[in-house]
Amino acid sequence: SGVDGHVNDDIVRRYVRYAEGGIGLIVVEAIAVHGAKSGPLLRISGDEFVPGLAEMTRQIHDTSDSKVVPQIIHFLKLARSGWRQTVDMLSLDEIDTIVAQFGDAVARAREAGFDGAELHGAHAYTLSSFLSRRNARVDDYGGTLEKRLHLLGRVIADVRRKAGDDFPVGIRFVA
Repeated sequence: SGVDGHVNDDIVRRYVRYAEGGIGLIVVEAIAVHGAKSGPLLRISGDEFVPGLAEMTRQIHDTSDSKVVPQIIHFLKLARSGWRQTVDMLSLDEIDTIVAQFGDAVARAREAGFDGAELHGAHAYTLSSFLSRRNARVDDYGGTLEKRLHLLGRVIADVRRKAGDDFPVGIRFVA
């Protein structure tokens, strides 16, 4: 993608080549759920991204029996100065927004013809940061493992409400 987050012809060609190779499951890596600048990453943060994603999934499905899922990510703010937002800086309203963004993104993935979705809960992205023992929150989202899992539970519930129980959803973890 360019800096706009939309699918372009080069991206479609790359994933169609994977399908031509007989890949069973294609994971379209790192598609952002929010509107923040995300460099060259694809986005699924608004309905305007669905047509390009739908064209890509159509061409993949027309090429082979490959299944295709988006790897859906949210990341916290990071400045060129080195400043990095941490989960304890997020307000409860911002957390509610993140939950809704994941649910909306998976619903868009279904609309775009994907065969499921993968939530990215690894590599210091937001979901992983909440799961980490280094999560410094002192409310319902930090401390015990059960509290650190609270955001992920809310995200999954919102995903299921918006995308349905019959749409496969996996989660990438670092173990």
